[in-house]
Amino acid sequence: MRRSGNPTVAIVIPCFQQRRFLRKAIDSAKGQSVPPDEVIVVDDGSTEDLSKVTDLYPDVSLVRQENRGLAGARNSGLRAAASDKVIFLDADDVLHPNAIASGLDCFREHPEAAFVYGGFCDVTRKSREQVYSPVSSHRDLVRTNWIGMIATVMFDRLKLLAHDGFDESLGMCEDWDSYLRLSRDHPFATHPNLVADYVRHDLNASSNVPELRKWIEAVRAKEWDRGLEAQDQQAWREGEELWRARVPDPKPRSLIERAARKAARRALRPFRT
Repeated sequence: MRRSGNPTVAIVIPCFQQRRFLRKAIDSAKGQSVPPDEVIVVDDGSTEDLSKVTDLYPDVSLVRQENRGLAGARNSGLRAAASDKVIFLDADDVLHPNAIASGLDCFREHPEAAFVYGGFCDVTRKSREQVYSPVSSHRDLVRTNWIGMIATVMFDRLKLLAHDGFDESLGMCEDWDSYLRLSRDHPFATHPNLVADYVRHDLNASSNVPELRKWIEAVRAKEWDRGLEAQDQQAWREGEELWRARVPDPKPRSLIERAARKAARRALRPFRT
C-alpha cells in the first residue's frame, strides 16, 4: 500500500548459497524506520532451501530461478517488484534502519535522479571503517566506482528498467556498469548518511582479486566503447591509477610499484572517513 506523500520502495535480496546470512539481511530490510512496501528474496539456484528462512516472514516474497549470477538475480528481483524505488541488498550484508528514509529524503530533493546513494561501514571481525565518497557527475564515475556498495543506492525502478537493469554478461562490477549507463542520461545525487554494512568474510566475491581486476577492466572497456568526450577520456585514464590502488596486485613486482601504490592510496584518503 502506498504511504501518503512517499513513493513505494522494494528491497530485493539476491541469495546464492548464503542461507546462513539471509535472516539477518531480511531483518534489516524489515526493520526500517520507513517500512518497505516489498521485500523480495531471489533464490539464484541455491541447493539450500531458502524457504526455511523466508517462510518465517509471511510478507516476504521468494522468487526461484536457475543460477544466473548476481546480475541475473538482481534483474529478476527488479522485474518482480512493483514499487517506485528499489534497493538491492546482498544476502550477506545489512541495511541500517535509516536506509529507506535517507534515500527518499534525497530523492525528494532530487526528483529527476536515476539513483541516489549514501555511505556504508566496511566491517571485518576486527574493524569498522566508515566509507563515503561524495561525487555527482558521470565523469566522476568514469574515474572509478566511488559508490563502492550497491546497498547504499536507491534506484528509480522505471529508469533502471529502461536501461535494461544489470548486464548479465559481467561476472562482477555490474553495479558500476549500471551507474555509468544511467548517469549518461540522468542526474544522480548523494547524501552523507551511513545506510548499510558491507560485511567482510572469506567468501566475499571481491576477495578474488584476479577476477575483480578482470571485470573492472571489462567495465572500463565497455565505457570506452560507448564513446567519451575528451575530458571524460582523461578521467578514464586517471581511473587506471585509482582502481589499481583500490584493487592492488597481491604481489607488487617492484619497490617502485609499492611506492606508487602507497601514493595512490594517500590520494584516496579524502574519500574515507
